[in-house]
Amino acid sequence: MMELLLIGIGGVCGAIARYTIGLVVAKHSSLSFPIGTYMINLTGAFLLGMSTAHTAALPLAQTVLERYGLQIGFIGAYTTFSTFGYEAIRLLEDGEWRYFFSYVAGSTILGLLACGAGYSIFGG
Repeated sequence: MMELLLIGIGGVCGAIARYTIGLVVAKHSSLSFPIGTYMINLTGAFLLGMSTAHTAALPLAQTVLERYGLQIGFIGAYTTFSTFGYEAIRLLEDGEWRYFFSYVAGSTILGLLACGAGYSIFGG
């Protein structure tokens, strides 16, 4: 039961953070490139890499808050693959081929690099 509570609290915070950051970025960007989701997913990948490396070094009993509250709850709600997919399709529909390829390739490659960078901070 404690795990569900931690996931719920983390999820609410992650969803609010994603929504707020998306609004702020959209307000300051006139690009048709979905920079808000791009930034959110890259920072989420970085945080998940850091958190995963950090929890790997801890005894299992000490990882409950970080695993359920941060990784599953907060980061799970903060990042968004479905919005990424939707925005990629919208770029295609709008004829924004260059942005489409930059978004898809950049999100994939830089997301992996961000996760690896985050992991290397604690995983050494």
